Amino acid sequence: MNTVPNHEFLEVHTVHQHQPHCKQQCFVFTEIADIELPPEMNKFTTEKIRNGSISSCKKEVMDYESKRSKGASSRGRKVLIALGVILVCIAMAGGIPLALQLRSSSLLEARLAFIRRLLTESPLVEGYWSPKKDMNFTNSIGEVRKNFIGAVLWPIAVPCGAQYLDAVQLALEGIDEARRITLNSESMHIVESADEMEQTHIRGEVAILMGLGGGHAIGASLAVLRSMYMLGARFVSVTSLECPTPWAAASIRRHDYIIEDNSTNTLTDFGKTVLYEMNRLGMLVEVSQLSESAMTTALRSAKAPVLLINAAPLSICNNTNLASIPDHVLSLLPDNGGVIMLNMEKCGERSLGVREAIKAINYVRKIAGVDHIGLSGAPKSYAFLLAELARDRVWGNAAIKKLIGGNVVRILREVETLKNRLPLYEDWIPHELIESSSYCRYPES
Repeated sequence: MNTVPNHEFLEVHTVHQHQPHCKQQCFVFTEIADIELPPEMNKFTTEKIRNGSISSCKKEVMDYESKRSKGASSRGRKVLIALGVILVCIAMAGGIPLALQLRSSSLLEARLAFIRRLLTESPLVEGYWSPKKDMNFTNSIGEVRKNFIGAVLWPIAVPCGAQYLDAVQLALEGIDEARRITLNSESMHIVESADEMEQTHIRGEVAILMGLGGGHAIGASLAVLRSMYMLGARFVSVTSLECPTPWAAASIRRHDYIIEDNSTNTLTDFGKTVLYEMNRLGMLVEVSQLSESAMTTALRSAKAPVLLINAAPLSICNNTNLASIPDHVLSLLPDNGGVIMLNMEKCGERSLGVREAIKAINYVRKIAGVDHIGLSGAPKSYAFLLAELARDRVWGNAAIKKLIGGNVVRILREVETLKNRLPLYEDWIPHELIESSSYCRYPES
């Protein structure tokens, strides 16, 4: 008869499964010897193995393995999906640049909206306007308004060949023509002060600050200079392009140009007197076309800030269509308080791009400072140039306002503060400076 074995013949091992989902303990019965178990025990053991902890644990292990296989299958599907997305992107490569373009276009529109709002608050002052005489200047005026320009400096051009002849008369006729044209225009108005310039901009009109395009237009006479001021001229270019006067040296770049024997290579004492009288009257002194020596002398002797229009740094553009300013002259602007108005539209026959223009603006800012830069011309349009410039954080709201016209308005106010505060000093140009010239003068009694 079979008997139930004692406990020492039966070892019961507790096996802890390593699978994380198997929380139960599994009991494994190991026979030590060939002991025949009673039928009741055999039945009990079989049921335990079938229904007990062992079967339950085995089931959880199988479930875990099933989940692992499903996870691997899921990861495989994810890899396939990722590969599919990559292939789709490659197939749609032509559409990706379009999407980026649309995004950048949206950002550009935001910057343009910011610039347009800024230009309604402060006038954009263009440093050089030479309108075309077609259809009463309507085309030129339309271009000005389309380009969001709020004010222009209009130097009345007088041919250099008229020096010693009828230059003064041509200047008077040019001023008269400018006044007649603006009287017939509802969108432009000649101004004579910084306050008038800002008020004209508020009314939605374009302000014109009128001046003379060369010192030869005053006929070497302080009396003529004062008369031009009374007629509305508010600045004088001391010399025009390659057009020296008996009292001021012009910048000469052409090797075949014959310089007169009596011409100076700098600014004479009478030339300093002309600058002094302009400061006393409240006129801006424009020096961009002076020789390097004369320009340096003017910057150091002027009683008020000077102006350089239609200019560019010499290291960036050296051409006869623009005044090319050396770096050491730019470095003198902070001491004088003057402003250089950059024209980055063209260098000779080569049109400049927006990046080149921004490079030039930042170059001058580094040398002279943000308080000494203005604009005379821009590639494409001012709004687009300023919108691209605004991408740089150093060009915030205040800095852009100074660039577009704030600096010019500032020096115009500073010049106005000297009006009639300096003593009147009358002088005549020394006779020896003009005795060999072709000036037609009535002999003095």
